[in-house]
Order: sequence, then C-alpha cells, then structure tokens
Amino acid sequence: MEKVVVIIPTYNERGNIEPLVDILQKVFKKVPSQWDMHILVVDDSSPDGTGEVVKEKMKKFNNVHLFTNSEKVGLGGAYMKGMNYALEDLKADLIFEFDADFQHDPELIPQFLEKIDQGADLVLGSRYMRGGSIPRYWGLMRKVLSVGGNFYIRLLMLDRQIHDWTTGYRAIRPWVFEKVRGKITELKTYTFQISFLYFAKKAGAKIAEVPLNFAERKWGESKMPGMSSTLKTFTFVTKTRIFDFLHSRFFKFGTVGFTGFLVNFLFLRLFRSLGLKEFWAWLFSTEAAIINNYILNNLWTFKEKKIGGVKKTISKFFQFNLTSVGALTIQSVFGPLGVKLVGVKYDAAVLAFVVVCLVLPYNYLMYNLVIWKTWKLPWRKKLEPHK
Repeated sequence: MEKVVVIIPTYNERGNIEPLVDILQKVFKKVPSQWDMHILVVDDSSPDGTGEVVKEKMKKFNNVHLFTNSEKVGLGGAYMKGMNYALEDLKADLIFEFDADFQHDPELIPQFLEKIDQGADLVLGSRYMRGGSIPRYWGLMRKVLSVGGNFYIRLLMLDRQIHDWTTGYRAIRPWVFEKVRGKITELKTYTFQISFLYFAKKAGAKIAEVPLNFAERKWGESKMPGMSSTLKTFTFVTKTRIFDFLHSRFFKFGTVGFTGFLVNFLFLRLFRSLGLKEFWAWLFSTEAAIINNYILNNLWTFKEKKIGGVKKTISKFFQFNLTSVGALTIQSVFGPLGVKLVGVKYDAAVLAFVVVCLVLPYNYLMYNLVIWKTWKLPWRKKLEPHK
C-alpha cells in the first residue's frame, strides 16, 4: 500500500477547511485500496482559528495531520514545508498540491491516481486543455492575466504538451520534489508553480494532465496575486528562457559557426593576397574554418559527447571532413557564384549569406546525426539492440 498525502496550505480558511476535510474523506473511499490516503493541512498561523478546526478534525479522523508555520510564509513556502514534512515525517509515497477553497475538484483525485498508476511522475489539473475551463464570470483582467500568462509561458517554453503552467492542483512523486527543491528560490508568487514544473521537466519527470473545471471559491476572500507578483512571474519566465538559450547547444553551435566565419573570411583574404585563384582561395579558407569548427565543437558545443584519445580524434576528424564535403561544395560553388554576381567588394556579405542560410543548417544536421550522434532517426532506434 502506498501512502498519499494531500497537502492543503491555509491562511484564514476556517469556513472552507471543515467541509473540505469531510468531502475529501468521502472521495478517499472511492480510490483503489492500494492507496492509503491522508490529509496534511499546512497553516500559516491563521488568526481566524483555521488550525483549531483542523485539530478537531484530527480527533475524528486519524488520517488528518496539521503542520503550523510560526509566521506567514506564502503559498510556495507552505508547500515546501508541507512536502518536507510529508516525506520525512509521514513517509509519503505520493504528494498532492491542493487548494483549500474548493476551486480544485476533489472528485478528480482518482483520475490523478490513475495517471500515476500509468507511469506519470507529475500530474497536473489543467484548466486549458480540452475538457477543462475557468469560471465564465471571472473579470476581464483576471482572464487576461490567467489565459494570456499561460499562453506566454507556453510560447517561451516551446512546449505544447503542457497546457497549464500555473495550476496548483498536482500529484507529485517524491523523487521529483527531491530534484527540484534546492533550485526554487521564489516562494510567494506563481513563479513557485512555474519553476517547480520547469525544473521537474528538466529532471526528466513524466508529466500528464487531467482536465480541470476551475471553480470559484465558496467562502472567504480570493487571494489573487498583485501586479508586482505578476511582473515577477513574467520576469522569471523571460530570464529563464534567455538563460536557456545562451546555454543551449544551438547557441554554442552558432557561436562556433561565427568564429568559423571569421577564420574563413581572414584566410580568404590571405589566400587571395598570395595570388590563389578564387576557387582555391575559397576551398582552402573553408578547410581552415572546418578545422576551427571541429576543435571548438568537440571541446564546447558537444562536450558531453566529447571525442577523446588521439586515434579516435584523428579518425573522427577525417569523418568530420567527409561530412563537411557538403559544406566545402556549398561554399566553393555558391561563394564564387555570389561574388561573380555582386562583385568582390561584397564578398563578406556573400560569405555571410552562404554560411548562415546554407552551411550552418547543413552542418548542424550532420554534426548531430553523424559526428556526435545526439539525434537518432526513427529507423536507427528500431535497429538498435534492446538493453
């Protein structure tokens, strides 16, 4: 039997927590017997007596637990403390994030557990996938911030599979939390939910979604984030993706390509000054750029697949040159042709066009497929023996 702990952060939720605990107990009876269901309320010392209500419920149900923060730590802080407590003290095998205000449908819990059973490590209640929804009577500004914000995040994250990055209804395997908890720095805005999901995805978590019809809270005041919180969230997403791009293989490849362009250009001028014919000047300057690109790509761009050893390095260099025959051909043909069409004084522009539009795409394809083999074609995967 696996222990499941549903973590519910609270602050002044006295009117919601009592009926919510009762409803969750009814839902727990519907889940398969393999799951041992528990509730953990993480209360930020609510002045309205939320903690006292939970203590009364603990007398009635032995699967209800309370963790009280001495001060208000915010949504993310409450979840982090609750998750630590659930794993270390309650020995949970699965943890849920769950709102106290009835905006999350408790009846969906069995669907979350089914997704976990099917192999998911992190399950999201999604308002923006088919079958999900947000309240029709939300104000225009709230709809714009919620829908527009998620669209912006999905656009920058380049991930069409995840529909709802800010949802707070989640089921999480403990190993995912262990991987991300040291990386999350912002705990009081939606950035917490976004960064948790971002780092979980980078850690290789299998992510699934369940359609969520998001409801309006029944009692108490809505805790919508202010404009400063929204700006923090947008700043985090933007900075994160810029940082990712600057550390991406494609950016490194492009940077190496630029150095290759400079080498090519300088040697082209050098060989011309030595009296070489245009064809040979382009051919030899291109080979100089190829040598430059091989060394830098091996040491930097593809360092996780770095080719080591003298014999293997030399062997791969010859293979690199063979795959670069296409680049040599492209530049040796289109370079002189471009110079002939527009004139020698525009040779830098011709070289830039040939390299960016023709050589770089060709090289990136060949480097990933043939030299460092970071990409695998579908038919190659089928031919590989099973490990």
